[in-house]
Amino acid sequence: MKSIWKLAVTGTIALFPHHVAHAQDDRCARIDEPSARLACYDRQSGRAAPDSRPIPLPTPASAASAATIDGYQDHHDALKSRTDFDSRLKTAIPLRHGYYRLELEDGTAYDTTTVGPPPSVGAEIHVRRTPFGTTFFDLEGRKPLTVRLSRRQ
Repeated sequence: MKSIWKLAVTGTIALFPHHVAHAQDDRCARIDEPSARLACYDRQSGRAAPDSRPIPLPTPASAASAATIDGYQDHHDALKSRTDFDSRLKTAIPLRHGYYRLELEDGTAYDTTTVGPPPSVGAEIHVRRTPFGTTFFDLEGRKPLTVRLSRRQ
């Protein structure tokens, strides 16, 4: 029984400084402005006040670099917005597990999403996009291939 009392007293003493510190923190927690509240906590912890000069914001990117970035995105969006057009297959690059990257003569590249042999190089392809965004390659004498615009162009 004496050991239980010793344990209780030791636990109370060990927890007491935390309650005192918590009571002191409540004063800072009632401050609404974030910077003033942080300054209150810094003063309590004994931290020295840092340099109060404002942190400089990074300069915006130049117009030329922004145009390059937007130019790529605009080009990519323009390719996705084309709904129907005809082209020829320039190359068929094997990927893994029966999938292929099909590059067209106009410079676009598509990855097949169905496993199967690729069309022959030079084949006439009609690219068709559905309203829901699925892209098909229509080939003469063959079922349509489901493809997606390649991200690695």
